[in-house]
Amino acid sequence: MANLSITFNELFARSNADPALYSRPANDSGESSTRLDDALKNMGLLAGGDHARITPVGNGSTSEICRVVLGWGTLCVKRALPKLKSESDVALPIERSRFEAEWLRLVRAIVGEAVPEVLGQWHGLFAMEYLEPERHRNWATLLKTGDINPSTAAETARMLGRIHAATANNFAVAQRFSTDRIFHATRIKPLLLATAQAQPAVATRLRQLATNTERTRLALVHGDFSPGNLLIGPKAPVLLDAECAWYGDPAFDLALFLSHLLVDCVLQPQWREDYLTCYSAFCASYAQRVTWEMPEQTDERAALLLPALALSHVCGRTPAVGPDREGERNRIAHLAQGLVQDPLVRLAAVREAWRRGMGAA
Repeated sequence: MANLSITFNELFARSNADPALYSRPANDSGESSTRLDDALKNMGLLAGGDHARITPVGNGSTSEICRVVLGWGTLCVKRALPKLKSESDVALPIERSRFEAEWLRLVRAIVGEAVPEVLGQWHGLFAMEYLEPERHRNWATLLKTGDINPSTAAETARMLGRIHAATANNFAVAQRFSTDRIFHATRIKPLLLATAQAQPAVATRLRQLATNTERTRLALVHGDFSPGNLLIGPKAPVLLDAECAWYGDPAFDLALFLSHLLVDCVLQPQWREDYLTCYSAFCASYAQRVTWEMPEQTDERAALLLPALALSHVCGRTPAVGPDREGERNRIAHLAQGLVQDPLVRLAAVREAWRRGMGAA
């Protein structure tokens, strides 16, 4: 194992995790019939005589999320669904809730309050601290309304880089998060492979990118690192939704985040330069944290992945840009497909090519 400043065991010691929790095999059978109040009791969160007031919150397509008010306070409970809400025939690995809770515990020991505290875990669901929406605003919403702050982009990049650096080349973490099946089902298949099916002209290239990504094992990956999963709180950004957690290629997190900024350039062209400024701030801040390899190596893999992930916003299994914006969808597809066909190996070059492409249209 590489000589790290912080080891896997030290991380768990700092998070006060119960080792038995992580050695216990998944047991998700019968979860649908388990009442939430019984689960809360089993987690030691619901005292005798207390009554849980439960309100569904969020609009996740892959999980059920509830706000639970108890006599002693408010918490959030999350349970992974076995299928997409929008596509009942698309099955997803149910055990991803267990790995998400584990990711949160581990990463909280690295970045502290930048992720929610896990309060309990029981089979297919877990409880965590509830973050008041009045004090924690979704960053994607802010970006889409013109509240675009490069310093926030730099801060989130530092957070991501710290997570990757603290877990890089760590055999124990790699063993714990060998979640290849989950990552393939939730990321590779709906993003890269579904896009390859929809875009035959670049299908071979997209499938090769998928294969290369799945073969790269360097650090703990969040898997859905995007503005929509970041809350801007009173102290610092808070990262949520690690359902796709996997030990693999950190370049995936980097490329996925930047793909959202490029797509926003097309959807909100009046703020294009602001989004691109955030793009540069994010890249510069993240590069300073790359210690597991030469920064240029991470940069190259991210640059190759980036246009493919941007293309998935309009051609993936669940497109982020709806059919009501056909003009923007076509523009994104045209720009991204061109960069997949004629790849660039530096994130700065992808940024400039995207800007030029928008200006030429």
